[in-house]
Amino acid sequence: MTPAETAALLSFAAAFDRRTLGEADVLAWHTVLSDITFDAAKQAVAAHYAVETRWIMPADIRQHVLKARADTAADIQGPGLPPEIPDADPDDIPAYLAAVRQQRHRAADGLKPRPVKELLAGVGRNIPREITAVRRPGPLGVTCPDCRAPIGRPCRTGAGRERAPHENRETAALQPRTEETA
Repeated sequence: MTPAETAALLSFAAAFDRRTLGEADVLAWHTVLSDITFDAAKQAVAAHYAVETRWIMPADIRQHVLKARADTAADIQGPGLPPEIPDADPDDIPAYLAAVRQQRHRAADGLKPRPVKELLAGVGRNIPREITAVRRPGPLGVTCPDCRAPIGRPCRTGAGRERAPHENRETAALQPRTEETA
């Protein structure tokens, strides 16, 4: 909230309790409420005066906003809730955790999940060559010359069951990568 919004909030509260306002009041309230949005604070003032006759204080607003955020985010317990997909690769742990944190903050603030169209915007796009050139370590980083198992998938027996990597695949994984196999 900006100092101007803090002054507007105090004016809104004064409409209920006829308090007098000065620059010191605005500065003091802004110091305590600067991280709260104007709309959330205004809703807190209205909710307070709907049930209380005593003057509202900054702590009342903070408590109301924090309770409203907690109530909104009550069902957010972990991955999968809500069905919004975090915007990060799960293998990049710091980025994934930051995306999950941001997702929970969005839910707590009552923001709607991103539309499906936005989530699917990157599907089917070309992967940059510098990313495709990254090779998975070990035998699963190459296509198996024996059973033709693709990169990242385990080798298979003739009956279709998974098995340990074929010896030729392990050997191929040790070979330096050339441009034609990239």
